[in-house]
Parts: sequence; structure tokens; C-alpha cells
Amino acid sequence: MHAHHIAHLDISIRNILTDYKGHYACIDYELSRSYENVPNPRIHCPRRTEVPPELERGEASDPFKVDVYGLGMLILHAMEVSSRLRPDSLLHSMPYAFR
Repeated sequence: MHAHHIAHLDISIRNILTDYKGHYACIDYELSRSYENVPNPRIHCPRRTEVPPELERGEASDPFKVDVYGLGMLILHAMEVSSRLRPDSLLHSMPYAFR
């Protein structure tokens, strides 16, 4: 999406579907926006599932970096779920600050 200048703006575990056979889909494009021909896009609105700290403080942010933050939180949540299912998960070897 980013290669086409589109930011999803609500990447979260709630917006990912799977068939549990290795297929995944990102859904809920309600907040998605196109930034075609916008040299330095900025957003302010914190209306999304995973809100980066700068948006919580009322500051502007790059919409594509908001997606990267959302993806990072998605990975973290997936690891947390995985650790509940498998005690040998990598989450247990992570520093306490990242748990």
C-alpha cells in the first residue's frame, strides 16, 4: 500500500484475518488515505486502534510511520498471544521493558 502512497492508518490485530493455513488479510480501510503528490504528509487525528505516542500528545506524525508503529504493535500482540499458547516463546527471552 505504501508503494502506492496509501496509508492504512489502523493496522492492528483486530484488522487482520487468517484462515490458519498461512493466509492473512488486512481489513477495515475506513481510515485509509491516499497521499499521492503530497510531499510531506502529516496527520493529527488519534482515532485508530494503536495510537503512537506523538499522536497521543496531540502532535502531528507521518501517516506511513503511524502504519509502521501499528505493525510493530501487531507483532508484539501476536507474540503475547503466542506466549500464552507456547511457554517457550521468544517473548520470555525479551528484556522486561518490551513485555
